[in-house]
This record gives sequence, C-alpha cells and structure tokens, in this order.
Amino acid sequence: MITIKSTQTPNSIDGSPFDDFGFNYLWRLRGLGKLVPAFAGMCVLKNGFAKYCRKGGFNGVEARIIETLRGIETSFQLPAGSVNAEILALTTGTFDETLSSEQFFHKKNKPSRVAGLFLDLRAKGQKPVGGYSEFFSMSEKTAKAKFANAQRKDCQKIGLETVQWKRATGIHGCPTPLENPDEIGYAEGIAPDVDGSKTRGFLELPSTITYAKGV
Repeated sequence: MITIKSTQTPNSIDGSPFDDFGFNYLWRLRGLGKLVPAFAGMCVLKNGFAKYCRKGGFNGVEARIIETLRGIETSFQLPAGSVNAEILALTTGTFDETLSSEQFFHKKNKPSRVAGLFLDLRAKGQKPVGGYSEFFSMSEKTAKAKFANAQRKDCQKIGLETVQWKRATGIHGCPTPLENPDEIGYAEGIAPDVDGSKTRGFLELPSTITYAKGV
C-alpha cells in the first residue's frame, strides 16, 4: 500500500493536464480518530476522481490526496502531517469512465457518508475540507468490493447519467478534459512539518503499483 502525508510532494508522471485520462481512487484516512474523538474507531474512506496528470507534470491522484489531507488539517486546526492516507485501490480510464464509476459509488452508498461530521466538527471559522461529501464509513473489505463493482460497464452506464446531469446543471465535481485551461494544478507551496519546519518529502512508489489503463 502507498501511504501519503500532507507534507509530501507528489511524484511526476508522463502526460498532459488536458488528456482525457483520469483516476478513480479509493483511500483510507488514518490518524484522525486520535485527534477528533468523533472519528475514533471508524474506518473512514474516500472515493474520488483526479486527472491523471496535473499542471506541472504531477501525478494527479497523489496531488489530490495531498490537497485533501492539507484541507483536513486546516479544517480541524491540526498540525501538518498529523493524518495520512493509505491508497487501497485505483483505476484509470477516460474522464467519463472514471467519473461514472465514482458517481455510481457515491449514489449507491449515501447512507454510509460521514459528510456531517466534517461539516459540523470543523474548527471555528474554518471551511470543511473540499470533497467532504465523498467520505464514507465502512470496512475496507466492503469498500474494495463496492469500488470493484463500480468499474463494471453497466454500473458506469448508471453513473454516467449522474455525470451528465451534473455537467448540464453546472454542479461542481464532474469536469470535462479541456475544462479550466488556466488550472493552477498542484499547489507549489511547501507545507510545514509537525515541528514547524518546512521540508519536502517525495513519495516512494513500490514497483507493484503501476499507473496504466486497465490496472
């Protein structure tokens, strides 16, 4: 498994930010239960979408997870690097394919969402982390099975209906490949470590993980 912290920097990846190619990914949030008691004992997971390549040539899924971890730490006023993410599964495909799988998973698992906790327990004056509605509480085994099921063509067909509806109504979260040509991409700023210093760490990817269509 790949573990990621907010203080790290994503790896580079071959591709263009304007390619019709993205990730649907599943990761587990670790460490929050020790700092925010309401999450204690919960298996909190996030199912999301990311461009394959972000501006600057960064790995899209790693960049998006780092942004989310930073957002969680800011929202709850936690030290940088105090929570981390463990990637459980990911797939690649066109925007429509990956977004359709993501939206199917979200639609079918609404009862397991924990958005209210991220919204209600944030620190005073802070916004909830971006994408807080995409967090769920369920076992890893169940989440992985549901994630795999969402990759089926018949499930993607159902999910695509939601994708197209959100695009047509202007609801955020289902972009098209050439949308937002001025995208900033992954933030270049260096997040402070827990001790207050500022360093950059690079993610070490095991050889068993490959970012290729169909994996």
